Amino acid sequence: MPTAHRAWQQDRPLWFQIPRLWRIIWIFTALLLAPWQRRWPFQPRRVQAFVLVRDLHSSLYALVDNLLHQGLLPQHIFLLDSGSTSPACLATLASLAQRGCQLVQLSAAEQRFGPYAPWLSATVRQLISASQLPYLVTDPDLALPTTIPNDWLAQLFQTLNDHRYVLKAALPLAIDDITVTNSNAIQDHEQAIYRQTGYRLLSRLLLGKQPQAHICTTDTTLALYRPGQLFSTFSIRLSSEYSIQHLPWYQHFCLTPEYRYYQRHKLPLFGEWSSPL
Repeated sequence: MPTAHRAWQQDRPLWFQIPRLWRIIWIFTALLLAPWQRRWPFQPRRVQAFVLVRDLHSSLYALVDNLLHQGLLPQHIFLLDSGSTSPACLATLASLAQRGCQLVQLSAAEQRFGPYAPWLSATVRQLISASQLPYLVTDPDLALPTTIPNDWLAQLFQTLNDHRYVLKAALPLAIDDITVTNSNAIQDHEQAIYRQTGYRLLSRLLLGKQPQAHICTTDTTLALYRPGQLFSTFSIRLSSEYSIQHLPWYQHFCLTPEYRYYQRHKLPLFGEWSSPL
């Protein structure tokens, strides 16, 4: 294995490094221990949110406003800057910091963790440990449509409490209206997530009251995580009425100077829709 690839693997959570058999054992153990897992009351004013930022900024104001509308406090919204250099992005981060959000500048060593900084960065891990409550992690290039039900955060909490074997509950990504040239490949990829035999069987057995939800693999996007330092892709996605938009799947966004700047300056191993799950 090339040295660069080995280093990249070490910069990813343990979940991606262990053999598939150990992942299956982990999931089986989580199912067995679920009845003893803790439930949490829905108290959005105590929830922390970690927004992963690197040069993508145009959706940040709307994303923060949506989190505030859900009841989060500004000081509990952490903007994790992983090496942004875009003047427009830096100005946006400074403006949000003036509104009370907390700007966390990741070190050069921590920037290589990309979207996995919440589980690998000592700085962020300390923030998560101090809370001991479910926390949100989200990418910055997402848009929550006006049609999404206003109770999406409450639903994520309810799902995490009702199904205590998963590590996280996530919002699904819309794929019916995407406009990029490789839309068919993206749609096939997303639909395949729901067709994985083991997860599909678990969904039928365990999600009787939520027939439109799915037990599946979810990488980052927007999700509510159970407290702790572990990362896995084992999750439940809510039903399609809670779908959000991944902006790089829309041609109008891909053609913007913002996205072109991001593509030129992003870390080479992150920022692709097809990152391995």
